[in-house]
Amino acid sequence: MRRLFPLIRAGLKSNFGLSVLHYRLFKQKKDRWLVPLIALGLVGLFPALYGFLKLIKFIYGMLQPLGQQQALLTFGILASQLFVLLFGLYYVISAFYFSKDLEMLIPLPLKPFEVMMSKFTVILVNEYLTIMAIVLPVVVYFGILAKAGLPYWANALVVYALLPVIPLAIVSLLVIGMMRVVNLSRKKDALIIVGSLVLIAAGVGLQFFANKSAGSKPDPEALVKFFTSPDSLLRRVGAGFPPSIWATKALAGGWTGSGLFNLLLFIGTSLLLLSGILFVSEKLFYRGLIGIGEISGRKKTLSRMEMSRRISSGRRPVKAIFSREWRIMNRTPIFLLNGVLVVVLVPLLFVIMASTGMGRGDNAFILKALTSGKPLFVTLVAACFMAVCGSLNGTSSSTFSREGSQFWMSKVIPVSPREQVTAKFLHSYIISLLGIAASSIVLTAILHLKIGIIAPAVGLAMVATVALTAVGMIIDLARPLLDWTNPQKAIKQNLNVLLAIIADIGILTILFFIIKFLIKAGIIGNAIFLILFAVLAALSYGSCHFLLKFAKWRYGEIEA
Repeated sequence: MRRLFPLIRAGLKSNFGLSVLHYRLFKQKKDRWLVPLIALGLVGLFPALYGFLKLIKFIYGMLQPLGQQQALLTFGILASQLFVLLFGLYYVISAFYFSKDLEMLIPLPLKPFEVMMSKFTVILVNEYLTIMAIVLPVVVYFGILAKAGLPYWANALVVYALLPVIPLAIVSLLVIGMMRVVNLSRKKDALIIVGSLVLIAAGVGLQFFANKSAGSKPDPEALVKFFTSPDSLLRRVGAGFPPSIWATKALAGGWTGSGLFNLLLFIGTSLLLLSGILFVSEKLFYRGLIGIGEISGRKKTLSRMEMSRRISSGRRPVKAIFSREWRIMNRTPIFLLNGVLVVVLVPLLFVIMASTGMGRGDNAFILKALTSGKPLFVTLVAACFMAVCGSLNGTSSSTFSREGSQFWMSKVIPVSPREQVTAKFLHSYIISLLGIAASSIVLTAILHLKIGIIAPAVGLAMVATVALTAVGMIIDLARPLLDWTNPQKAIKQNLNVLLAIIADIGILTILFFIIKFLIKAGIIGNAIFLILFAVLAALSYGSCHFLLKFAKWRYGEIEA
């Protein structure tokens, strides 16, 4: 422990780069333009937070007469834990096995569990920030609406502190075992990707099986019991991941016997899994590391000479750069999992949460009940969901950062910045289109939306994604993160990705107010859709035009 805490402190400093940010802000005075931009972005989050709180209040009001309001807590807790369970996989792989600081840590007189726990703690802190936007509004506003006392708030602190521990520990144990097996093969990169997909598929399959089993073969007696028991809905929602039920009962029960029992169960399971990590790390962690460092060394990179040869031999520059961008993404498992897989996981998370409903078809029924006679509203909501799924992957906002120390090649190859940026844009946009396609399939399969709603929503999302992709690339081009210690930092821990998300939310918020203004002005029906489409088309054209102009002089300013 005496060596563990300094190691954790060093890991946190490296992860968040606070000292570097302080130096750039107050010494070099380079990133001061970020301060008003972040402030403006945070202000833009308030309308989204306000809408989220109204939704929480609405659901609480529906469930309270039935005595099922505790299920609202389960939804928030389960969503955050599933988010950690699905997205934590490649985060753990990167931090445990692809971090460059491992070359310095392994020769030091440190035990394997000390190295692993320091990295686990850093990931845990990041997950606190990730799930904050999901679970805190639910837990805090639920406590306010329920007029909860001190026991609720005291248990809430403990539950939040342990909330990501169980799913993250499960992922860590699975990754350690997977990497030990992967390291026995020569084709490690391919096996890492395949193994990750298998783990995700297995987790999703177990969720569906648990939810299907919990809601199968209802009978009248069970239905009466369902509506008369205050815990029935929360058990139905949390059936796929029981820790969410324990956390909910710990909050709702306070310092009663049931509340303390579930709190101790939640704490005990977390400690048990942490002990498992300590044990497994001593046995398998370093064995899984052997040979991992050689993966990058054996790869064939697209050198300056090779790039020049391909271009001079007749290959179009945009096509050549696109091919290079595709190789950078696909040959690095962390980039591929973080970039491409996310656009599928976000709709998949929606599917898992939708499967926690009371029965098949309930989601479509609820949607029709809430939006009856308002197909335009359904179309706009569907388009927003598609645009978010397509843009929430960090690919565009890490376009230049992913090149890292090899960005100098982009500066010296005989291809203009305009053509390079065009190729990079096409690459990022194609990944966004994959997210739009996945989300449209989900909306059709789960909510049974008709083609008359899906088709215009897809068109609107495709136009919106052009602007969101360009904005993300502009942010990354303005301050690319080229000096990173591991691939994860270039995309997951890149401040540019967060800034792009804030910018995207700001743009979507502005569009919301435009729609609200049009409705108040008496404009209804397809006119709103056409005006919104025109606004997005103009925004997309303007952002792409600025991106190409910006790249023309910015390339020469970047120090690679």
